[in-house]
Amino acid sequence: MHRPGTVKSIPKRESEPRTLAGSDKGRMALGTFARVWRRRNWLLAALDVAACLVSFLGCYYLRFHVDYVTALIPLTFPSTPAVDPYIKATILTTALWILLMKRERMYRDELHFATSLGFRVRIVLITGFYSMVFLMVISFMFRYLLLSRIVYVGGFVSACTLMILVRICFRFVDRRLDDQCVTMYRVLLMGWNRNVEALLDRLQKHNRCTHVLGRLGWGLKSDRIIGNGDQIPYLGTAKDLEDIYREAPFDQLIVVPEGRGTDPQVAAQRETMVRVLNFCEEHGISFYMVPDFVDVIVSRRELGSFSGIPLMRLMDASLHPVYAWVKRAMDVVVASVVLVAGSPLWLAIAVLIKVTSKGPVFYVQKRAGMYGNQFDMYKFRSMVEDAEEKLKGMIDFKKLKEPVFKFRNDPRVTGFGRILRRFGLDEIPQLFNVLLGQMSIVGPRPEQVELVKRYDPWQRRRLKARPGITGYQQVVCRGDLSLAKRIEYDLYYLKHQSFFLDVLIMLRTVLVVIRGDGMK
Repeated sequence: MHRPGTVKSIPKRESEPRTLAGSDKGRMALGTFARVWRRRNWLLAALDVAACLVSFLGCYYLRFHVDYVTALIPLTFPSTPAVDPYIKATILTTALWILLMKRERMYRDELHFATSLGFRVRIVLITGFYSMVFLMVISFMFRYLLLSRIVYVGGFVSACTLMILVRICFRFVDRRLDDQCVTMYRVLLMGWNRNVEALLDRLQKHNRCTHVLGRLGWGLKSDRIIGNGDQIPYLGTAKDLEDIYREAPFDQLIVVPEGRGTDPQVAAQRETMVRVLNFCEEHGISFYMVPDFVDVIVSRRELGSFSGIPLMRLMDASLHPVYAWVKRAMDVVVASVVLVAGSPLWLAIAVLIKVTSKGPVFYVQKRAGMYGNQFDMYKFRSMVEDAEEKLKGMIDFKKLKEPVFKFRNDPRVTGFGRILRRFGLDEIPQLFNVLLGQMSIVGPRPEQVELVKRYDPWQRRRLKARPGITGYQQVVCRGDLSLAKRIEYDLYYLKHQSFFLDVLIMLRTVLVVIRGDGMK
């Protein structure tokens, strides 16, 4: 019998997947198509945009420029209306319709079985109806956009038809790829209950190529098997997750929290849950939970169901690729402009540092970045040359009640260094860290490596984003805060971060600097 805590070898599949082509080139082409198809949410959005544009502008053309249509339905306009208002109305309606469907999570990257075709069709019709109502209201408010009602109705019916046909085609392609085992989903289970047993039963009926590698236990005395869970290979406990991933990489993890047990067991499970979630986010693994346990430190942004069984994907805004690209572009632009525009001031600061105290101009220290990866952080030196040695005599990291400390009137700070700190000017060299991709303009502040080593799994949640020169906590509350309160502010930012929030934080940072509160 397999002993918990040891990794059992992952069983091989009984049969190899069939392919649509026998040649090596055919298999390579299928593999490439499968990788592209996993990002089909982008293709779906593009096709929806095209369907709206073609439908509304096509209806305009048919209504006013096709002779047999105008003969069948005589014009009520004194002359053929200009196309410009129809183009503007089409763009407005398309943008609203797509945004409403995005809000309903119709373009999310997920397990493709999580929402039914009927549900998707219903969302298309409902969001389209809202878009048309909005367009009609706008047209009555602005006479310039008072358009033909036939174009309204015809465009709406045509767009809905095309969008539904696209979803039917996507469904057909999904099933064909499943039949040929091209789009393979490798799933690992963690925990077990009757809901998962029913979920796997339906998966085997509807998605033959969703391959379940096995299951893990929580490593608790309360681990138990209900029903036919013993038919799924038992691979070990949560502690073996990294070893299993190295042996057989998986792309989906379905977690079933154990809802019973003593208080220490629940606490241990909570810590394990956060550690597993950190691992999945670091390796790009989709994390799903069959709930009844909901006390997890992230926003509930991704919800779905399959045959009445709820699925929850836990995902922060920081994982959205478009936001990540925009944030990175903003970082590079802001850092470059500030460094170039302020170069005379930065040069003057460097000269004054050298003149007023002994030591180098720049202070370099190892800090913990994203996922705890270490990097060299740059600052203008604001302390005496042997500040690190003096710190060892001032504080014992091992005796700290929690991994955080702050000195009032630090005796190591030089006279000119106090001026730099008051206005946050000592942080300017960190813009080079931003250009190198090690930091961001806005984010949780980078912490010292020795302190991060003492973080528990919950505290390590603040390390899931690039550290920032300024952050939400720095502009909201400047007082002496406990580590728990600081992390609470950091996690709030990570759950709600957006381009507009980043801009707001930067603007408030300017006010902090003008008031002379500094950036610490």
